[in-house]
Amino acid sequence: MNDAMLTVATALAQIRAGVEDFGGRPINGTLVLDNNIEFLPRGLVATAIEAKNCTKLRYLPKDLHAGRLDLSGCTGLTSIPEGLHCFELDLRGTSIEHLPLVHVQNRLNLSNNIHLKSLPRNLKVGSLVLRGCSALESLPEGIDVNFLDLTDCVNFRRWPSTGRISVGRIVARNCINMPNLPNWLGELAQLSVRGCSSLTELPAGLVVHSWLDLGNTEISCLPADSQVSQLRWNGVPIDERIAFQPETISVSEIIDEVNVERRRVLLERKGYEEFFAQAEAKELDRDRDTGGVRRLLQMPMPNDEDLVCLAVQCPSTDRRYVLRVPPTMQSCHQAAAWIAGFDNPDDYKLLKET
Repeated sequence: MNDAMLTVATALAQIRAGVEDFGGRPINGTLVLDNNIEFLPRGLVATAIEAKNCTKLRYLPKDLHAGRLDLSGCTGLTSIPEGLHCFELDLRGTSIEHLPLVHVQNRLNLSNNIHLKSLPRNLKVGSLVLRGCSALESLPEGIDVNFLDLTDCVNFRRWPSTGRISVGRIVARNCINMPNLPNWLGELAQLSVRGCSSLTELPAGLVVHSWLDLGNTEISCLPADSQVSQLRWNGVPIDERIAFQPETISVSEIIDEVNVERRRVLLERKGYEEFFAQAEAKELDRDRDTGGVRRLLQMPMPNDEDLVCLAVQCPSTDRRYVLRVPPTMQSCHQAAAWIAGFDNPDDYKLLKET
């Protein structure tokens, strides 16, 4: 062992003693910090540093060097030094608002940074994870990544005019305000825009070698020059007819489908209201509420639980709705109570009467 190296035990003892400068002496091993640590000394060099849930940690030294740096749960950390170099950086659940330009070779994880508002121009990293960054509205110009995860970035709206995302995967699930995808996308292995309810079209020339998940989007067709190996709807493989022509799905096709997950997708695409309008369903119960007649309908499903739905009418709009309920429901009132969140139907009745 190099005499200049510090053991993990020695390094921890010096940090606890308040040593302010390690002078660049490398630490031989993974440094796991105490949760009550308030600062890191200057000249700190380590193969890996784990500072999980160090909520009192407020800043990092500018000359910090670590191959793998885990700062997840450091809620008191509002910034990191510009130019930080590491192989892997975990900043999940910190309080960073504006990320400076950092040099992360492999994976940068910023999940659940609810205050994060901006990323630096020309950010380059192998894998960028932004799950749950609910304040983030855009990505920076010149972004260069292979894998991008924007899951639950509910306020994300704008792609940069230039960038590179190719070879790997984009997961943009539940980006409900994302109106489009950039035209400069390269070839991808997988693409998920599941739950992107504002997305109505895909960019021309899109190439996805493995699968494209477009569940619960408003996309009505694939671009003519696109190349997509497999379509999925909420994780279930489908074809273009199911995706873009749900009106062609028949009741018998749904009932005869042996794959339970695919059958549920067929039902979702056709819609419960249209399904029961065409199916010969059994009426379990009928009553009236302020909207008019309510009906509890049942349809047996092979190799699956019975499909039971409550058909109701909105008193203010006169629109009819067919809402799925558990197959154990026996009455319209019980089903309506369950929809309203009541386990005991009597509680729902008392609430309505008061």
